[in-house]
Amino acid sequence: MGSKRVFTSRVTENMVAAEDVYTSDEQLLIPEGTLLTGEIIDALKERSIFAIRVKVGKDGQTPIIGDAELGDAPAVAPLEGIPDVSLGKGALGAEPEEEKNYYQAVRETKEFQEFQETFVQTVDNLKDVFNRVVMQNEQIDSEEILAEVQDVVSKSRNSLHVLDMLQCMKGYDDVTYVHSMNVSLLCNLIGKLALPDISQEDLQILTLAGLLHDVGKLMVPDDVLLKPDRLTISEYNLVKTHVLHGNNILKNSNLDPRIAEVAMRHHERCDGSGYPGKYKKDQTSAFARIVAIADTYDAMTSDRPFRKAICPFEAIHMFEREGRLQYDVEYVLPFLTTAVQAYLNTHVRLSTGEVGRVVMINKDELSKPVVKVGQMYYDLTKERDIAIESLMD
Repeated sequence: MGSKRVFTSRVTENMVAAEDVYTSDEQLLIPEGTLLTGEIIDALKERSIFAIRVKVGKDGQTPIIGDAELGDAPAVAPLEGIPDVSLGKGALGAEPEEEKNYYQAVRETKEFQEFQETFVQTVDNLKDVFNRVVMQNEQIDSEEILAEVQDVVSKSRNSLHVLDMLQCMKGYDDVTYVHSMNVSLLCNLIGKLALPDISQEDLQILTLAGLLHDVGKLMVPDDVLLKPDRLTISEYNLVKTHVLHGNNILKNSNLDPRIAEVAMRHHERCDGSGYPGKYKKDQTSAFARIVAIADTYDAMTSDRPFRKAICPFEAIHMFEREGRLQYDVEYVLPFLTTAVQAYLNTHVRLSTGEVGRVVMINKDELSKPVVKVGQMYYDLTKERDIAIESLMD
């Protein structure tokens, strides 16, 4: 079995992509092994993908058709004897594909095991640093903790790999320390994506700002932070004071003043709907606006005492729905465009009860990808009554 480059105009349904297909700006559209449907082919044409590689038989010419075990089976002519496989309703209760869950496979890799070990050790050290700073008024050794964060970053290959690693670490979530580490890594990622010319010094300051943005929460009683029920208005107002505490702790430190500003302003929103000052976009720093995105995304997609984690696709939908007003589009769009790529090939549970696999991202609606269930495909931009309820971790 091999592959052959074919003009998209000549690709037919049921051919199989032989390699990942990317847009001109290097965004992954479909992964290798995708069964091509009419809708997917149309989408490739719309995105000016003029040619792709498809799987072919031993003769190097005849396209392999369908999902069946390929092995040494002879190739057959396109569509010959193959039922139409198109986007549309699948049978309720269809069995999930017999393949290992994506995140189960990731957790078994040596790379994840090394990442996990380094991550957990860094979080343990971070607890000690936070407590010494708050309780003993110690100065923060920024070089030391940045070196530890960089050690965690070094355990991942690229932005998508970082997101894979963090998704696999969700079981280790807590209200302050793991969240702070996650936000730090996400800020580092967003800085590289949205600010390609950022200096190494500024990237370190942004990363450190993400790490320390919630240090003020150590001044909020645990019985409020860890309350398993929804907070009362007075309790919520108490939690909101963490931005003031964080600013007070950090503004007298030896750190760049932007870090204290981030601690104070990471809950402000571009439309003026945030707190504590209802500042708008032009009243807050770029770093505060980036930390706001990372903080919100991680908080939504992580377990909290009063609720379970929200599905990343629902979080992305929230940003698509409200983010253009509340968050800086200059930073949120590059992040979401990359973040959603991390969920290609993952298994998901749909609101229909079916389990399927994400096989293609819809660029115009990132939260509504194409999901394959058995031999059927759902394009969630068209099937508006179906949504992704959860990832299959």
